[in-house]
Amino acid sequence: MEDIKDTCQQCRKEFLIIKQEQEFLAKMGLPHPAKCPTCRQTERLKVRGGRTLYRTVCQKCGKNIIVTYDPKTQKSQILCKKCYLDYFEKEKILLTESE
Repeated sequence: MEDIKDTCQQCRKEFLIIKQEQEFLAKMGLPHPAKCPTCRQTERLKVRGGRTLYRTVCQKCGKNIIVTYDPKTQKSQILCKKCYLDYFEKEKILLTESE
């Protein structure tokens, strides 16, 4: 089975339907896609609700970070990954395996 070249019905760009995708679609009884991967992903994000990213700073160390929630409306403390992990280690919040 060779790769198939097709034209996206939405953006008119050419895209490939590779062998593995053709095999999967055949196995699942699905038709070949009419849209390119980019247009399909854009459509999925519209259905699911797009993700907005916000720039802010860690409230403990001041490091610049990017988060998925609005810092202006967030009530809990916003921490970078390192400070977040340090907090859980220090507070002994993480569960440990029972002996």
